[in-house]
Amino acid sequence: MPSRSYGSEVGGDMRGCGRGVLGPCLQFVVATLLGACASALAQTAGTLTLAEGSVELIRGATLYSATQGVRLGEGDILSIDPKGQAQIEFQDGAILNLSQGARAMLTSIASGARGQSEIAVLSGWAKFTQKKSSKGTQYRYLTPRVEIDAGEATAVLNAGDGSTDIYVESGAVRFSEISRKGVQRIARDAKGGEFIVRRGEQPATLGPRPSAEFVKNMPRHFRDDLPVLLDRFKNRRSEPKREHEVTYAEVEAWLKAGFPMRKNFVKRFEIRSKDSEFRRKLIDNLREHPEWDKVLFPEKYEPKDPNSPKSRKSGAQQ
Repeated sequence: MPSRSYGSEVGGDMRGCGRGVLGPCLQFVVATLLGACASALAQTAGTLTLAEGSVELIRGATLYSATQGVRLGEGDILSIDPKGQAQIEFQDGAILNLSQGARAMLTSIASGARGQSEIAVLSGWAKFTQKKSSKGTQYRYLTPRVEIDAGEATAVLNAGDGSTDIYVESGAVRFSEISRKGVQRIARDAKGGEFIVRRGEQPATLGPRPSAEFVKNMPRHFRDDLPVLLDRFKNRRSEPKREHEVTYAEVEAWLKAGFPMRKNFVKRFEIRSKDSEFRRKLIDNLREHPEWDKVLFPEKYEPKDPNSPKSRKSGAQQ
């Protein structure tokens, strides 16, 4: 790709099915199976086509280990081995490669053309590419500090709680700065070859090329085009291996992330608050995720009884 500059510049009821009705019953069964298959496809966001090292998958409130061929769905959270990589390929042709300890969530996945899918990259290295064959689906990548509308672009990013660096390899993206409360500043555009840097709450800067440090630390395979492997898994499917219900430590960084990333976590992980250790940790860190207060202490939010002695006393004082 001509705009790539880091290589050169910085080094899814058979009852009554008797004789004479076999045809209609077969039609019923076929229709049922097709419906189930369609439902399964609708729930599939992408396929894990490459996995080097361990890949942890959090689905609902349960931790699994995942391997190549696992279908991924909306809401799935992935944690990649610090020395490994994992690649997700979507039905529309978009590809996302996560590397070196990256943590990401398929927040929402569009089910058709001209929709918008959102993927949150909490930390680590990621490379994404979306080409013109992507059937009109638009992808948005959310990091702790920057939101990126990918368009038809290829880019490499490195995300952390306090910073985000993005190198636009080709195409063009639109990005906007976000705070921990989700406040966005005016969107800006970046084209192939440009480098976006955001540190803390400081305004993002846009430079003509990636920094030497960014190129030095970037996974080596990110220098090349991402391989297209999805065809290998059309008739090959793997199931993730269940490990255990998630512990607080395994989702702590997500629970403490900026609100745009953690906004649906109370409903998702509420069942785990019945576990004594998980509950204790929630209470200890309540300042970091105050939305859990209503789950942990529901009595504080119950309607006050006007006939209670305390309410009558308060009324008398007024």
